[in-house]
Amino acid sequence: MKTLALVLLVLTLGASNDAPADQYFGRLKVSALRVRYEIMQLRPRYETHTLLPEQAAHLLDLDEDAFYAWAAAYPKDSWLASTGFMLAKLYAELPGTAARDDAVRAYTYVKTHFPSTSYGKQSAAALHHGVAVAADPAWAAAMRAAAVTPSPSASPAPSPSAAPSASGGPSASPRGSAVP
Repeated sequence: MKTLALVLLVLTLGASNDAPADQYFGRLKVSALRVRYEIMQLRPRYETHTLLPEQAAHLLDLDEDAFYAWAAAYPKDSWLASTGFMLAKLYAELPGTAARDDAVRAYTYVKTHFPSTSYGKQSAAALHHGVAVAADPAWAAAMRAAAVTPSPSASPAPSPSAAPSASGGPSASPRGSAVP
């Protein structure tokens, strides 16, 4: 009987509110660690113009889906507040009203669910000041134009010996004899 009580006590004390690393969330079935990692990696990729705004928004939408699934399953996870705040901040940088609305949703989630944390307070401040609709950056338009219009390049002329013969058989050598 004492052993059973001790086991129950250990299990109760050892129980965590945090999502296990081997549990997966969202459409892409990613772990909570992966959600955090992806959001942290999207910011530098966007800021260094490796991703267009619409590409960053698409990837962030997938992370958002996993984030809210994670939050529903583990609402007291200690990493949710900081991850939600990172999510909101990146959405706020992306252009358009959809990104702004997603930022407001994430800030509101963090403010509502984690009001006493620094992330909850920062989220409340961001909402109080208002989340502006970001404009499409000039570099994105230039990137899109470069992707649509390939730069002209000279293609080398085929060498005469590499061209197939008209008969479809072996190529003729310059002297007229067949080359095997």
